Amino acid sequence: MAYDMKIEILRHPEKEDWERCKMLALNTVGKKYAGTEITDNWKHQILKAEHSPIRTLMFTIRLTIPYFVSVHLVRHKIGIEHYVQSQRNDRQTNYDRELAPQNAMVSHIIEVNAEQLMFMARRRLCGQADATTRFVMTHICIEVCKTNPEFKDFLKPMCEYRGGCPEFKPCGYWEANHHDVQTD
Repeated sequence: MAYDMKIEILRHPEKEDWERCKMLALNTVGKKYAGTEITDNWKHQILKAEHSPIRTLMFTIRLTIPYFVSVHLVRHKIGIEHYVQSQRNDRQTNYDRELAPQNAMVSHIIEVNAEQLMFMARRRLCGQADATTRFVMTHICIEVCKTNPEFKDFLKPMCEYRGGCPEFKPCGYWEANHHDVQTD
């Protein structure tokens, strides 16, 4: 992959975002948030449970990626907004849109909530995903974990999430790395 790709986290959940998430979570069970400290254990548990308040935890991520990878990412529609650089001839002069190669680099900014980010990781880290798209998603996950390490256990391919591969044609990763030891 000889692309000059860039991935930059512009916004990520901070203390106030986690406090709002906890207030909303407690409200759903008839309790009030008393301003107590948000522990790493609580963050881990709510991400693991995937309760609806995690949809308020937002990331803004700026990508410089090949156009074809951008096309793969825009397939995700719920809990995410895409802002992709136009290829229109009246908006750029790098190439003729009608002749643009699929690997032309584009700026793609995503606004994504925690739930959709985890959903995307499950699909785009899969061995069946395009290799360049998998590379981009891997590096998105690395950057997210630098700012929010509590996501480390949840940005995984689908087979790791489900405990087995759900694909029609498995890539072999799960079988090669998680085979059961048979004992007599």
